Amino acid sequence: MSLEQVIEKIKARVAAVDPNGPRKVLGVFQLNVKTASGVEEWTVDLKQLKVAKGPASNVDVTVALALEDLAAISGKTLTVGDALTQGKLQITGDAELATKLAEVI
Repeated sequence: MSLEQVIEKIKARVAAVDPNGPRKVLGVFQLNVKTASGVEEWTVDLKQLKVAKGPASNVDVTVALALEDLAAISGKTLTVGDALTQGKLQITGDAELATKLAEVI
C-alpha cells in the first residue's frame, strides 16, 4: 500500500467523524513516515478534523514509523502496542493519547 493510499484512508476516517458529536480522540498527531525517498511529515488534527501534509506547531503526539508499519496499523494487522514493543514505532508526547492512535489511522 502506498503512503497516498494510507493517507486517503486516514482522511476518510477523519471526515467520517461527526464534528458535533462525542469524540473518543481529541489531539494533534504528527506522523513522520519513513519512505524510500526519505521522511514525510503529516499532521492529523483531530481537534479541527483535518489531515495535511507537513508538520504542525501544536502537536500533542509525534509518531515516527516506516510506511509498511503505518500501512499494517491502518489495515489492523499490527497494533500500536505491538509496534511499540517491536521497536517499529517511536512516540514522543502524550503517551496515553498515543495509545488511541489506532482508532484514527
